[in-house]
Amino acid sequence: MTSFTPQEFYYRLHWRARGAQPGAHATRTPGSGADFAGHVPFMDNPDPRRLDLRASLRVIPRRYVVRSFYERGAIVVYALLDTSTSMRFAGNAEKKRLLADIAAAIAWSATRSGDAFSLVACDDVVRQDLFSPPSARRGLAQEVHKKILATDIGNNVGAQALPYATEQLRPSRSLIFLISDFHLDEELLTRTLSSFSAHDVVPVVLWDSSEYKDLPNWGWARVRDMEGGGDRSLFLRRSLTQQIQQQYLQRKDDLKVLCRKFGARAPFFVEDEFDAGLLTRHLLEAG
Repeated sequence: MTSFTPQEFYYRLHWRARGAQPGAHATRTPGSGADFAGHVPFMDNPDPRRLDLRASLRVIPRRYVVRSFYERGAIVVYALLDTSTSMRFAGNAEKKRLLADIAAAIAWSATRSGDAFSLVACDDVVRQDLFSPPSARRGLAQEVHKKILATDIGNNVGAQALPYATEQLRPSRSLIFLISDFHLDEELLTRTLSSFSAHDVVPVVLWDSSEYKDLPNWGWARVRDMEGGGDRSLFLRRSLTQQIQQQYLQRKDDLKVLCRKFGARAPFFVEDEFDAGLLTRHLLEAG
């Protein structure tokens, strides 16, 4: 087994889980957990250890009541990968390696928290060769990392299957990390976010600074359309460079608005390298 050790981050839910498996998240299932649910009549839950005499004196008509609690449960955490052609881009970083690093970090963090992890990937079809069913087995994060690095990202393929990835998910609400450069047309992105609106979606946006920051203010540049294919020459000048940078800033704002519209969390932007500590802060502060 490889010695690769993924980064770890921490997350919390803003909703109650429904999983039957024990875990770290609050649920609505009555049980012996630590989350106080309220008081119930003693005969409904005849446990003398939870008898609350003070509360019993306040109940009318007078009767004995006991404290009731919710169980804590586990969920499935998904990494949903965009494997369209634009994810082959390599500038100051390699997007495919970022995909592998982040997916492995999600698997590592989920299983260490007692949750199950599943990997789903899409280009114009759902990639069955990359699919990993929900599991919490040891070594899963390393397997995922190796599998993604070894995969082939094809030429001239889009991400049209992203909205259909819901067919690979369990029906109960899950935490989904949608990892993409989000160079998707608005119609596809809208359908994707809409199709996952029943889940807790964290968009993870992979951008490379060489795409829009490290551009010359003057001179010819060779650019490639990663989705449509083909190269062409582009004469860069200060105004055009500034226009490209402004478009990326506008795209960032547009993504935030669109995610909010469909109930997704605020997008987390990764530029050139992944930092699990920053993702932890993003997830916890957003809550």
